Amino acid sequence: MEKLKRIMALLGVIVVVVCALLTLVFALLGYSTLWKASAYCMVVIPVIIYVMMWLAKLLENRGNKR
Repeated sequence: MEKLKRIMALLGVIVVVVCALLTLVFALLGYSTLWKASAYCMVVIPVIIYVMMWLAKLLENRGNKR
């Protein structure tokens, strides 16, 4: 399970870095629609990852209570 968490964390970092680079490229090239979509993804993807991690921790501890 620990290995899976590390892989998912690394994947999340890679996705955010790619979104940041795409935002920069689209802004410099003047693609306003793509720039807005990429900037939106830079905000939404980390929030979704955080919520998924929070729910996983919450559900993992649910079965341990007696």
